[in-house]
Amino acid sequence: MKIENDGSGLPEALRELERRMLDEQPERVVLGDDSDTALAAALVAAKLGIEIEATEAARAASSANGRVIAQLAQPYTQPA
Repeated sequence: MKIENDGSGLPEALRELERRMLDEQPERVVLGDDSDTALAAALVAAKLGIEIEATEAARAASSANGRVIAQLAQPYTQPA
């Protein structure tokens, strides 16, 4: 699932991602960065009880988003 952030901000991303996750019912969400959209995806997935995995870049300790994502997600291990 990919969502484009058109600049309307975190509240709109939260609403759109929740709608899409409820419709598509993913087994897990994999985050690749620490963007606002990734943060929104992590928050919505946590709310809905969906497994969250995040790359090292998404769990960046240098950003507030990354620190929150790190609290919600398991490290992502790329399949061999």
